[in-house]
Amino acid sequence: MATADDGRPGERANARWYALGYPLFWLVAVFLAPLALLVVSSFYVNVPGGSYRPGFTLDNYARFLDVSPGSGWPPIEANIYLRQLWLTIEISLVTAVVSLLLGYPIAYYLARMDRPWLRSVLLVTIISSLWVTYVIRAYAWQVILASGGILSSVGVAVGVLAEPRAFYPGYWGLVVGMVYVFLPFMILTLYTSIRNIDAALFEASKNLGAGPTTTFRRVTLPLSKNGIASGTALVFILALGAYVMPRLLGSSAERTLPVLIEAQIMGESNYPFGAAMSIGLIAVVLVFLWLMVRFTDVTAASLGGEQTVEPDGGRPVGGGATDGAWDRIGSVAAAVGLTRLVGRLGAVVGRIDARRRERLLWTASRLYVAAVMTFVAAPLAIIVAVSVTPEQFLTFPPGGISPRWYVEFFTDASWMLAFVNSLGIAAAAAALATTIGGSLAFALDRYGYRWGRLFGTFGVLPILVPPVIVGVAFLIFFLELGLAGSRTAIVVAHGIFYAPFPFILISQGLDELDRTYEEAAMNLGASGTLTIRTITYPLLRANVVSGALFAFILSLNEYIIAWLLSLFLVDTIPIQIFNSLRYGYRPTIAAASVVFIGLTVVVMVAIDRLSGGIWE
Repeated sequence: MATADDGRPGERANARWYALGYPLFWLVAVFLAPLALLVVSSFYVNVPGGSYRPGFTLDNYARFLDVSPGSGWPPIEANIYLRQLWLTIEISLVTAVVSLLLGYPIAYYLARMDRPWLRSVLLVTIISSLWVTYVIRAYAWQVILASGGILSSVGVAVGVLAEPRAFYPGYWGLVVGMVYVFLPFMILTLYTSIRNIDAALFEASKNLGAGPTTTFRRVTLPLSKNGIASGTALVFILALGAYVMPRLLGSSAERTLPVLIEAQIMGESNYPFGAAMSIGLIAVVLVFLWLMVRFTDVTAASLGGEQTVEPDGGRPVGGGATDGAWDRIGSVAAAVGLTRLVGRLGAVVGRIDARRRERLLWTASRLYVAAVMTFVAAPLAIIVAVSVTPEQFLTFPPGGISPRWYVEFFTDASWMLAFVNSLGIAAAAAALATTIGGSLAFALDRYGYRWGRLFGTFGVLPILVPPVIVGVAFLIFFLELGLAGSRTAIVVAHGIFYAPFPFILISQGLDELDRTYEEAAMNLGASGTLTIRTITYPLLRANVVSGALFAFILSLNEYIIAWLLSLFLVDTIPIQIFNSLRYGYRPTIAAASVVFIGLTVVVMVAIDRLSGGIWE
């Protein structure tokens, strides 16, 4: 790490604090202030009729916990809010475990694949689906799971169902939708972890006579344990704050806590009680993060699943007081389950001839990858097909091909206003996110800070907070400032919430930067500013642009934060689609969805091209 007097570009006496001041202003003053106000407002007094007043009362927490003086602690099933909190935790855990079981094989296949072009195609497909708004993906599963949908029609055709039936709203329909949404996060986290394992370890295992199954069980799986923990933690936290899927695919019995929070804020205007429930959800996240840090080698700031393995099989670099905790607790339950499963499969497969076993495993892995990729891509393909139907309502398969719904989308004033709003907000939010994340990454890379690790944690902190809580916190904050219901409020919230993505990508670019070019420019008389402008930035351009495009596409597709801050005064495409789903299923929704899917694919391909294969 550079120090303040090492002659690096841009050095001035107080440059280190100037460089750090801008990102910390946004990440501490602007981001933490709404969260602090959220805590304060949870003690405010609600006034019937849609208002509240400052004060101090525990009534909101007492209502949430269903606690009254002398009553004792009530059973969970007797309190709707605690019951739905437990349901939220349960669904999040089920989503994380199923995503792990489905995602590990495909992540392993992608990491070990020897055809880079095919790996890039599959990764771009996975990533593109990842950035499509939850509203569109929920809508796709409504089409599949409806009584007249694909699943029901296939079931009747093959004789499994006697008559058409709907598979949503309901618990398992919601779980399928949640797994579909969060599976890409698991795959990419595990893929990164497996790709970081030194290939020499696999060669050593092979030279010692171990077959593919033994190598996987004794080398790959243990060395990817941090990826397993990171992926499980990331999916659990993201699922915990999910709003759209439970709202659109769950029945009244599956109203998770984020849905109840939104109802209190937007439906009842009971901000203090909504704030108290938000604090309850934050408490769950904090407890989970504490358990993760306490019992694994993963930190809250490293949920990307990356780990460095020493060639001699040493422990991962960067471990601290928690090193060896996996061994102390017998590893995480998910890893144990995978180990046992692989061991049993290995015993069965081991009885087969080696050459036939290789062919069998390779064929099975290909079929599995094809099935998972179909699961990822098919819902979006169905939306594309539905968008060209000539019928007045959604039908699949379509009864013909017609561009009428695209014409309606591009000629309808309300859709066009929402489209322009989405593009403008996303562009401004991407610019803000890139300046925040980029300046923080540059400051931490070029200067030595006593609390550098803490400042780095601030860089990823926003994505660890469920978006519904971010939305509620910023709503209360901007209500106090008189900015709620404006595009500015949404831009600021999105810019801060998505700043971690440019921060991570630009930090990676700075780590890989060859400093000799900068030193050569300075030796030739270039000033610090000129060196940064003509040498440093051009070398980092791909990372900067990729980070900005990530923030752009995420803001473009975000719903719940924009919905809470809009106060019905600002429409974006995700908000417009969600509102349309409440009142009908006109194919215009599908056309709008396809336009956004197309934008997402174009941006993701651009990122991949700019970075020379960002996931390589």
